[in-house]
Amino acid sequence: AVVSTQSTGGDTEAWESEADEILSHLGYYRVKLNTMSIMQVAVFAKKRHLPYISHIETEYTKTGFGGTYGNKGGTTIRFRLYDKTLAIVNCHLSAHHNQVPLRDEEYWNIISEQDFEDPLTRHLYDHDYLIWSGDLNYRVNLSNEEVRAHISSNKHLDLLEYDQLRQEKAAGHAFIGFHEAQITFPPTYKFDPETDIYDTSAKQRIPSWCDRVLWRIREERQEIVSILNWGGGGGGTSDSDYLSSFSVDSNASEGECQVDGVGPSKQKRKKKKKKNVSGGAQMDSDLLEYDQ
Repeated sequence: AVVSTQSTGGDTEAWESEADEILSHLGYYRVKLNTMSIMQVAVFAKKRHLPYISHIETEYTKTGFGGTYGNKGGTTIRFRLYDKTLAIVNCHLSAHHNQVPLRDEEYWNIISEQDFEDPLTRHLYDHDYLIWSGDLNYRVNLSNEEVRAHISSNKHLDLLEYDQLRQEKAAGHAFIGFHEAQITFPPTYKFDPETDIYDTSAKQRIPSWCDRVLWRIREERQEIVSILNWGGGGGGTSDSDYLSSFSVDSNASEGECQVDGVGPSKQKRKKKKKKNVSGGAQMDSDLLEYDQ
C-alpha cells in the first residue's frame, strides 16, 4: 500500500501516526517513509510479503525556487519485491496555467537527478514498475467559462482533449511511456473548502485534473497489470482530492507480487531528506516491532 501527501502543513507526526494507525488495523506494516520538506510518501506491506522486500532506498529532488526549496519536487521510495523492482514517486510540480514548460522541466529533473545503489536499477526508468503520483498541476487549456459550461452540461469528458498532461505526453515532452487509468469523473480541482462548488474566489481557478496517478512498466512486465479502482471526488475535507488503487500481480510460482496504491490525498507535513539503502526486508525503525 502506498500513501502520499504533497502538503502536510508542518504537522508530520500527526500525519504519520494517522497513516500508521489506519493501515495497521488493516494488517499492514510500514516498510519505509520518505520526507522532503512538506511532502511525504510511505510504503506499507502485509506481513507475509515483508521477508521478500529488499534493497530499499529513498531519494528526493527539490525543484522549488530553482531547485533550492522542497515545496515542489519529487520524493521516491524504491525496492525489490520478490523478483520485481518498483519505484514509487510522489511529486508536486509547479502551479499556474501557463507553466507547462516548467512542469515538464521539473519532471525531467526528477528523472535525471535520482539514482540508486541497486545494480539492477540505477535510474528510475530501469525499474520493472515505476508508479508516479501527486499534484502534477497540469490544467485544461480552455477558458474558465468554457470549462465550467462543459461540466454544467455533463460533457466534462470532452475536456480531456484539452488536458495539458495528455497533450505533453502525446508530444513527447514529458511522461514518455507512462499509462493512466481511464478518467470518468469531472475535474477534481479546485473546490471551495468543504463544498462541491468550483472555486468562487477572486482567483477563479479553471477546473482541471491536477492530481494524477500514472505508471510505466518495462515491456516484459506489461501483461500482469490490472486496474482495481479509479475514482475522483471533491469537496469534503479537501479542495482537490481523489483516491485510486491498482494492483501488480504475477504468477505465484515465480514469486507472488501485489502492490496496492492509494493516493494522493492532500494534507500537510515536513522533514529532511535521508538517502537510505537497505539490503533486507525491514520495517521503518519508528514503527511497531516486526515478528518474522
